[in-house]
Amino acid sequence: MAAARAARAAPAVPARPAAPARAPTSRARGARSARASVSRRASRIVGAAASDDATRSLAAELATLVRSDSPSDARVLELIAALEDARAPADLRAFDGAFEVAWSEGTMAWRALVAEAVQAIAGRCRAGQRFALASPSSDAAASSSEPNANAALNFAELFGGAVTITASGVFRPAPSIADAADPNAVASGARCPLPFDVRIARGDARLFDGAPVDLPIRGPGAFEVLYGDERVRVFRSSGGIAVQVPSDWVPPTDGGGAARSEERDLNIEQPRR
Repeated sequence: MAAARAARAAPAVPARPAAPARAPTSRARGARSARASVSRRASRIVGAAASDDATRSLAAELATLVRSDSPSDARVLELIAALEDARAPADLRAFDGAFEVAWSEGTMAWRALVAEAVQAIAGRCRAGQRFALASPSSDAAASSSEPNANAALNFAELFGGAVTITASGVFRPAPSIADAADPNAVASGARCPLPFDVRIARGDARLFDGAPVDLPIRGPGAFEVLYGDERVRVFRSSGGIAVQVPSDWVPPTDGGGAARSEERDLNIEQPRR
């Protein structure tokens, strides 16, 4: 009984509080933050690379498909939509030299040129554009009324090249994608679709590479490049959509044997804004 009373009388010993959690040091927090940042950047890089690879794979399929004898219009349109949605970075190789139409829809004049019925009558026909992005030291810049002008040359060939029609002028990126220091250059980081303004200064027709006959083709216009690389270019204007592939077409020659190219003759007024 005495022991029980002693036990009851003994004061309770309070439990020791748990030691507070040690706050992470600033160095540890910085290390974790750096690792997380690196991990996020790596994920973005891997994701972007995978996205770029997928986009180029779609573009390669489109380039192959439109060169085939009987491309599926439905699949071509699916690929065009996917490439436009991808908003690929601007690739200036899409503006290097001539590209010709391999597939088109809408009311574009060249749609008739690639139709089988016309081909059967007129022999091989083709149409497209030859673009040239100028640099300050180029012939185009030296001869243009505006430094660093970009040359545009639309072309169409009929009867296996016996008849050639061209329309020439200059083009420039729309303000939304133009370089702040040079309105004729595409800004670094610009992504598709890429809108451009164009002004056609003159047109002509030739028979068997003879003397040109002037045509009343001139005025302003606009177009967009929905996707472009060195293998394929998706081109949209008010007339519809065309898929273009690199071409071996070269400008016709004048009487002296020299190419009458807009790269050497661009003394025309630029579009006013």
